[in-house]
Amino acid sequence: MQDRLIPFDRILNFRDFGGWETADGARVARGKLFRSASFHDATAADIEKLDAMNVRFLVDLRRPEERAHEPSKWSNEACRVIFNDEGKGGSELPPHLVALMQSDLTPQSTYDYMMSLYRDIPFDPRLIGLYRDWFAELGEGGAGIIHCAAGKDRTGIACALTLIALGVDEEAVFADYDFTNQAVDLESRMPRIQARMEERLGRKLDSAALRPMLGVHVDYLRQSLDVIDAKYGSALNYMEQELGVGETERARLREKLST
Repeated sequence: MQDRLIPFDRILNFRDFGGWETADGARVARGKLFRSASFHDATAADIEKLDAMNVRFLVDLRRPEERAHEPSKWSNEACRVIFNDEGKGGSELPPHLVALMQSDLTPQSTYDYMMSLYRDIPFDPRLIGLYRDWFAELGEGGAGIIHCAAGKDRTGIACALTLIALGVDEEAVFADYDFTNQAVDLESRMPRIQARMEERLGRKLDSAALRPMLGVHVDYLRQSLDVIDAKYGSALNYMEQELGVGETERARLREKLST
């Protein structure tokens, strides 16, 4: 798994999520599917490395207030950048920070918040539009990056759906998702993350209460897939009805992204 990580100076959780075996015995191509945290902290060396990767498109899942607060430092004329500023002018704080403002913040309350977040993400109209864009671009070929702020929740669901569409089995889908906990050295980064959150929120936070939000848990992704199954019958039905990815589109994706 470690060979999936692509090291950068200040870009976190950047990795290739191809390479998995599919149900028909093929393998998802490497060097085509990338997932990441945001690029707001990128160094000059990071930008140079990104420029050399020949990425054709990038989908930024962040909300407008996130993009305004931490704008990306990377742009490249050869890379199409897709985002959605629907809802611009809303709260200056993203929902996860609003959740941290509650007075009874505990590990359990944070876990419960994450579970509710994962129930909501698949039905968020803005994200559905961006997920549609991601799949449409994948069908055109070339390498793509999908990212949000930390590259684990909104991005994690998008990547799970991508692997499901390509015929990767559930165990591998969850393994790719869970790898965020190894890809990001949370313990060493916790003091800096906590300090930044406390400064922005103007309150002290308990590191134990933060952990369920800063990492991932298989329960979270399972929650998303369960609510999708409950409403649509399966993830494939959801992708066909909401994202425009039916049998024909999945066959095209396999053609473009399998080896």
